[in-house]
Amino acid sequence: MASLRNSTTTSPARTARSAIGVLLLAGLLAPVPGTAQAGPGADTGYFFPEGTTFDASIPSPEEFLGYPIGSFHTRHDRIVAYMEMLAEASDRASFQIIGYTHEHRPMPVLTISAPEHLERLEEIRVAHMAATEAEPGDGGSDAAGPNGNLPVIVHLGYGVHGNETSSSEAAMLTAYWLVAGTGADVVRYLDEGVWHVEPVLNPDGRDRHTNWANMHRSEPFVTDPLDREHNEVWPGGRTNHYWFDLNRDWLPLVHPESQARIDFHQAWRPQVVTDYHEMGTSSTYFFEPSEPVGSWNPL
Repeated sequence: MASLRNSTTTSPARTARSAIGVLLLAGLLAPVPGTAQAGPGADTGYFFPEGTTFDASIPSPEEFLGYPIGSFHTRHDRIVAYMEMLAEASDRASFQIIGYTHEHRPMPVLTISAPEHLERLEEIRVAHMAATEAEPGDGGSDAAGPNGNLPVIVHLGYGVHGNETSSSEAAMLTAYWLVAGTGADVVRYLDEGVWHVEPVLNPDGRDRHTNWANMHRSEPFVTDPLDREHNEVWPGGRTNHYWFDLNRDWLPLVHPESQARIDFHQAWRPQVVTDYHEMGTSSTYFFEPSEPVGSWNPL
């Protein structure tokens, strides 16, 4: 689990770039040696490694939104619309709504993979679920297991705290990279994985904070932590409609956001789940500490 965490608003462009940095550190975004910059515009060069190339027919977040990522906080409905557009523009992606919040905002998931995987997505899901239930030595487990032909299942979740906003901006960039990227690394990730991108885990809180930040933003940007933009009035955007911290609802599952998300997780049981937060401009990256390989025994 890779996380970024921040309790106040900083320059959204700077923090969105930091969120992309988590993918770089995790090895999900890496430069392709010997390739030239291509694609719809120079806006991508700020976030992606040198040499990253894109399909020019697929709009970047900047082209779709009408402003560079980081110059405004993006409303939830525009994030949903961008994910829908990517699914319509490419045979690498499919779009679905897995639930609705208390304020009836949709909870989108963009599933990205090689086109041939998407054509048999349910078949892959069923085989993957069967593999997770298989006992060691079961017949057929080798073909469906980690060393078999099934792609790895990955769930990328962003912004469970609504005022840690750069994570969802990074979600659009990540989705764009997977859908429009033309490098050999992207092709490998699509061939070997099914990527579920959930760009906003807390839509109600995000919009509460987004409206506050955009209403009080200044041009040029003000980084003073005492500025009104960076000091929301209570209850702020961290929590959902009922002021509940959804990062504390993974076990009790009181709220519709958590219920829908866990239903989706249980339907797929991904091997890799990420939960992107913010850390803040004066903090380092946080990675969930793990036991050494082979030392964990659930019994």
